[in-house]
Amino acid sequence: MGRAHRSRRVHKVRNMCGINGCLTRLAARQGELGERVAAMNAAIAHRGPDGSGVFEREGVALGHQRLAIIDLSNAGAQPMRSRDGALTLVFNGEIYNYLELMQELQALGCEFQSHSDSEVILHAYRTWGEGCVRRFNGMWAFAIWDEAERKLFASRDRLGVKPFFYVESEQELLFSSEIAGLRAVKPLNRANLAKLHDYLAYGYRTNNGETMFEGVRELLPGHEMVWRLEGRGAERRRYWNLDATHVALPPPAERADMFADLLRDAVRLRFRSDVPVALLQSGGIDSSVICTIVNDEIDAGHLGSLETVTAFTATHPGHAYDEAANVRALMGTCPHIRSVELTPGGEALAQDFRAYVRAMQEPMSSAPSYAHWKLMQAVRAQGIKVVINGQGADEALAGYGYYIRGYRMLDLLQTHSGAAWAEAKAIRGNMPFGWGGLLTQTVKAMLGRRLASQLRARFVEGSSAMLSPEFRRAHDGYLPDLPMAGGGRNLDRHLRGQLHDYGFNQILHYEDQSSMSQGIEIRSPFVDYRLMELAFSLPDEDKFSGGITKKILRDAFRPRVPRQIIDSKLKLGFATPFADWLKGAALQAFVRELVNSPSFKQRSLWRAGPLAAKLSDPQAALQGFPAWRFIMAALWLDEFGITNA
Repeated sequence: MGRAHRSRRVHKVRNMCGINGCLTRLAARQGELGERVAAMNAAIAHRGPDGSGVFEREGVALGHQRLAIIDLSNAGAQPMRSRDGALTLVFNGEIYNYLELMQELQALGCEFQSHSDSEVILHAYRTWGEGCVRRFNGMWAFAIWDEAERKLFASRDRLGVKPFFYVESEQELLFSSEIAGLRAVKPLNRANLAKLHDYLAYGYRTNNGETMFEGVRELLPGHEMVWRLEGRGAERRRYWNLDATHVALPPPAERADMFADLLRDAVRLRFRSDVPVALLQSGGIDSSVICTIVNDEIDAGHLGSLETVTAFTATHPGHAYDEAANVRALMGTCPHIRSVELTPGGEALAQDFRAYVRAMQEPMSSAPSYAHWKLMQAVRAQGIKVVINGQGADEALAGYGYYIRGYRMLDLLQTHSGAAWAEAKAIRGNMPFGWGGLLTQTVKAMLGRRLASQLRARFVEGSSAMLSPEFRRAHDGYLPDLPMAGGGRNLDRHLRGQLHDYGFNQILHYEDQSSMSQGIEIRSPFVDYRLMELAFSLPDEDKFSGGITKKILRDAFRPRVPRQIIDSKLKLGFATPFADWLKGAALQAFVRELVNSPSFKQRSLWRAGPLAAKLSDPQAALQGFPAWRFIMAALWLDEFGITNA
């Protein structure tokens, strides 16, 4: 068994980082590929300010930017090579079950020179081959250069928490943790116009392997890729499919306990760190459950000698979006949690907008991504490198009640029409929405995703009217459809669609860009693949019934979480009052300057005059017009020098 090139001392090392690579089947002068990768490293240095490394051989160069989470010694430096030099790894992420895998590999004869999850990947690949990724519980994007096979093996985690962008031609492969890494060595100044259309018209960044930049792709979640120096193209395949998994369920009365036990284990795994770990806390159910678990695990002594954890909250005093009261009620039940409240505002956005757009690198769907970016800056200023959030529960457990109630009603109308009226009354009684909205959402579920989105863009948001007719006609059929299904499967299909195709990837994308721009690692217990497999094995009634969303989560933690949170009927998410911000003098002046710029007026994808009038109207956003998307897109087109829009 090959051993890693490191000193004999055993070190604890884990990294949250940035990776880069360049492979070519063409002749290149000595050092050329290494120089290119070094430039890529420099472009994403913010992801790993604690170190930089480059590996180069004929036809291949790999690069790494290191964010040291546990040990600052060179034991964790990457690219990491096996002792015999046959394998070289660059890795971004965390393998949470690395200790268990290390014990298993040691029993098989592997000798470790560090105590790192990085070295676990190398030994696992050598022991179990490409199938090793099925044994990992974590978030990752990594690439292994296999010298004997003259191939690169790359993998992305099951849910796509960590990014892997690439540009491929017949003779060359470039990959990076960020598009900025690719742009450092390749001119990328053309937009993927179909992708941009769906963003502007509907607010979607669908998860189809394409990006906003023409020619830039991303390895899909749950997929792996092999690229050989002696070969043609790349081999891509799926190694994990949520739709093909099913967890054996206990009797209904035991399911909440099963879910709670698994969630507690996921939290414990994500506290494997020797640097302080903080929480991102809203006043919602998901982050509140995580907070109580952390508090109680500390109390029980299950998190070592840890005595206190800091929880950061973004507050918006005076706005309906503010959840500070819920957070303060929760803190009264969690003595081991120290609460810190931060208040990002619209005045700062006017000053930050262009820098924020450059940091995000692609248009973000909504203003919460900005609030998240500001929150990450404040967290990093306090010396925190690792935070835990409650992301993923809404997609797994039917949390977005406003949008999913129609799918629930449609399923009952198809399968148990006699129970539909009782459920409709329960939804009306348990959610702050009217009868008209319930009917509208049910009809929307019947129309299918594409048609419903087109109607919303035309009659509700008014976004399609702002696009040029030529641009709209050229890309109107790009959005993937999710038509109505028979047999009562619409809610489940919608949730899977959100996870795989529509919404979840947008959240993961902005969270990675936002946090890593500040050198911060985000861990999400609800995104543990075991919890996802369990959640999607549950019947709909365990997730949404009687007008109650996330039913199994509420049942599991109702005795512990304050009632005003666990029984809350309002789903805010990580909301921000952008429409109110837009009325402020600073943003009004910013928008006026933007819409009067020559580049804005000359863009061929929108009707500049009507759009300028909309964006200049401080009431438009309050009335539902998606001003954020058009402002964001205009800035992105300028900041990244896009020439074809």
